Amino acid sequence: MVKIPVVLLFQGGTQKYVECPYVSTLLGTILPPQKGHFLVSTMETTKPINPLDFLSIMLLRFGQLKKVGGVHINPSNLKVIPLILRDWRDFLSLDEKTYGVYARTIYNPMERFLVVNGEDERKARELEGLYRELLKDPLRFCREEYYRYQLRVGEFDGLPFANGWVGSGVVLVGEAPGRKGCGKTGICFYRDASGMLLRKTLFTLSINPDFLYITNVVKCNPPDNRLRGFGEGELELLARELEALKPRTIFAIGRTAEKALKRLGFEFTYLKHPAWYVRRGIREPNEGMLEEYSAIGEVFGEWGF
Repeated sequence: MVKIPVVLLFQGGTQKYVECPYVSTLLGTILPPQKGHFLVSTMETTKPINPLDFLSIMLLRFGQLKKVGGVHINPSNLKVIPLILRDWRDFLSLDEKTYGVYARTIYNPMERFLVVNGEDERKARELEGLYRELLKDPLRFCREEYYRYQLRVGEFDGLPFANGWVGSGVVLVGEAPGRKGCGKTGICFYRDASGMLLRKTLFTLSINPDFLYITNVVKCNPPDNRLRGFGEGELELLARELEALKPRTIFAIGRTAEKALKRLGFEFTYLKHPAWYVRRGIREPNEGMLEEYSAIGEVFGEWGF
């Protein structure tokens, strides 16, 4: 007989609770409860426990979001709800210590795929299955040096994968998680200089970055952010991810993404990686970057909710 901790996960302001053992998917250790999870008891079981069986809470339903000052927020990401958000500038300025690490996005490692309808949910379940495969056999899809480093720098349970509205029809493919951004938080193009520049640029163009789908060629953070290429495993996972999404348009963000998408045979539009601008001292969207990234707005259209 084995005793394991049990949590009740409260979702979306409803009275639906999901009972699941709160165990690490990678290290096999018991983790402390996170925000939104309430450790209530232990349960006894004679069945083998597979942590992958309890990762089905990755969908973020549009009804869980709240619109404040023209910006959609995820209340479960916030330690406290801000009294006022005038626009996206206030949203991206929220202080982590006060509001939480994931305050400036609607996503977190347990809620990665935004769904609006049944077709979105079907796609999200397929993507969830791919993520399970990555967790079950990470060295099939990540170089060992990348994977080991990712385990060192990540401050969340699991591995980086992707995040976004699966029905947007627009996919941004980046290169790899950054050490201070996705590698640390699990959310693509978030928190580090490149990620926040991308988000500022898109918001300036009236595109909410959270309503696109964003992923990377390489899913684990390379040591010291030095990407030394990718292999067949990374290409296989990316191809299956894109086939599940069936996007109208794909943007390659950086040369690594360009090279990978060419090898896979997908049509795409190339855009300079935000890091290209950051290395030149640019921290705010300039005219050149806005002109280049306006191509995303031309195909995304207007968010209708």
